[in-house]
Amino acid sequence: MRTPEFDRSPELDTVLDRAQVAATAFEAYDRSQVDRIVRAVANVALQNARQLAEKAADETGFGVAEDKVAKNEAVSSGFVREYGDLDFVSHRADNEKKLLLSPKPAGVIFAVTPSTSPVANLYFKVLSSLLTRNAVVISPHPAAVQTSLEAAQLLSRAATEAGAPEGAIQILNKPSVPLIEAAMGDARVNLILATGGSAVVRAAYRSGTPAIGVGPGNAAVVVDETADLERAADQISASKAFDNSVLCTAESVLIMVESIASRMNELLVRRGAHLCRPDETRRLRNYMYPKGKFNTEVVGRPAREIAKKAGITVAEGTQLLLAPIDSIRDDEPLTHEKLSPVLAVMTVSNFDQALAAAASLVDIVGVGHSAVIHSEDPQHVLDYSHRLPVHRVAVNIGGSLGNAGIGTGLPLTMSIGTGFAGGSSLGENLAPEHLVQWKRAAYPVGAVFPQFASLQPTRGDRSGVSGVGLGDGAVREELRRLIVEELRGLIGQNHG
Repeated sequence: MRTPEFDRSPELDTVLDRAQVAATAFEAYDRSQVDRIVRAVANVALQNARQLAEKAADETGFGVAEDKVAKNEAVSSGFVREYGDLDFVSHRADNEKKLLLSPKPAGVIFAVTPSTSPVANLYFKVLSSLLTRNAVVISPHPAAVQTSLEAAQLLSRAATEAGAPEGAIQILNKPSVPLIEAAMGDARVNLILATGGSAVVRAAYRSGTPAIGVGPGNAAVVVDETADLERAADQISASKAFDNSVLCTAESVLIMVESIASRMNELLVRRGAHLCRPDETRRLRNYMYPKGKFNTEVVGRPAREIAKKAGITVAEGTQLLLAPIDSIRDDEPLTHEKLSPVLAVMTVSNFDQALAAAASLVDIVGVGHSAVIHSEDPQHVLDYSHRLPVHRVAVNIGGSLGNAGIGTGLPLTMSIGTGFAGGSSLGENLAPEHLVQWKRAAYPVGAVFPQFASLQPTRGDRSGVSGVGLGDGAVREELRRLIVEELRGLIGQNHG
């Protein structure tokens, strides 16, 4: 339900009023104006990629600064390479179907960003919003507020200097649960992008505002008997060590067929992994999941630090902890998402058992999210992709970056849609195209279809238009009230 007047804060009112004005002005911009703004903001994002990465690592205590630099660069200069030439501003004509398509931005986007990748996620959502002529209000994670504030202010200044409307990029200075809930339910917000814990995503969908939320990851990675083991070991160890495994696309449980398991473990150890003995696995489990509850102190922390606090002695240079388990079941804590350089490992007899184990893992946590397979057998890849209830499978590449569209043909993203099965309205990698919709004017099938290529919409001054549109918050609230009253009347008639 939308936010009643008494729940609003002065800060939120100011921010959303400015965003609404900016969104209205932005919709009149042409393709060249949008392109100039996006490239200017991406350039500033790239210039500040390193210093913001270092500040994010210091402020949150999560991950590896150097890896955060790579992520920040991937969604600044990489964003322009991937999406910069796409046009979400101009109308399109489908001559075959005789359809005229006109883009309609969402308007005001309320974007919740996580603590694990605060800058990269903010970069991606800001640039996606600008490319599609939306105003965006960032709600940073409390653990990453200062870095997020600086990032948003830098990008906002760059956007304004390049000609964007004032207020096109804003951020909540003091985010809180009541403020976030109020913003999500406010009639001035047209779309919510919710990246974070399950509670945030559920709140977004409960708000009554259109929302795109993402669920938790818990990627199974299967290595079969046909895999290139050297390459698989390289990819898995690098993926799990990257940014101390804070990405939701990182591998969570390694499932190996018996014939290659010993060799695979050996190769991983050579690459900086520590293979835990049974007693070490027990100590690791107890430290990471005291009384069955996930210990958030392990998130994004180095493997050696986690080992030390769990009472495990490991070699200098250890980057990954391998924790053997004997089965996939809900009451085995190590089968759940870890967000740390800890990889549960399991050995099975053959690929069919590996496939069943991976499916069971995803059913526990991570439905709709992602998985990984290392195999040279196309039938195995097909069966894995078909059987697992996930929307993306990285093949012969690390899941952390591969499933986020870095090094694969998947769309570059910082938010992973989990589809209907995972409780999300989106099954794809979030991309700019999801922030704009297309209005359609349809001619009769047998009619002569005009040539629209040389035409441009008449963009007159809208300030003199009398009355208010349905986008006005008060009007929308009044419409909802009338609809509710009508529904209550119908219900009363049906029970009379």
